[in-house]
Amino acid sequence: MSENGANDEYLSVDTNVRHFQTIRFAQLTVFIAILGGLLSLLFTFASGLPTWLSLSLKVGGLAITILFWILQERTMVYWNHFVRLAAQLEKGLGYRQYSTRPRQGFVSGTNAIRGFFLVVCLFWVAAMIWSPL
Repeated sequence: MSENGANDEYLSVDTNVRHFQTIRFAQLTVFIAILGGLLSLLFTFASGLPTWLSLSLKVGGLAITILFWILQERTMVYWNHFVRLAAQLEKGLGYRQYSTRPRQGFVSGTNAIRGFFLVVCLFWVAAMIWSPL
């Protein structure tokens, strides 16, 4: 591949990295809005909701949390793919933006998001067990 073609591909890959990073936080924003709506329903009308509806909202909250967690994980798979691809392309182009980036350790944004979703899942399970009404 010519250097010009590799540079064009690198720019495209860089755009994909940015796209999937943006998607990741857009998904999180939508999830937090849905979570807020569910929590508002549950705690505002807690005493007036039928038991079946309250439990259904909690099960729905858990299901939505798991679905958005899966979306986050899949988005990160694509993001990581494009970051690795960019690092490979940099070798031929003499660039270093992705190939010299700090390695991800245990304390990372990805693990923080995983922890967040785990805590929200545990919240919904605890809400179903300790407060089934």
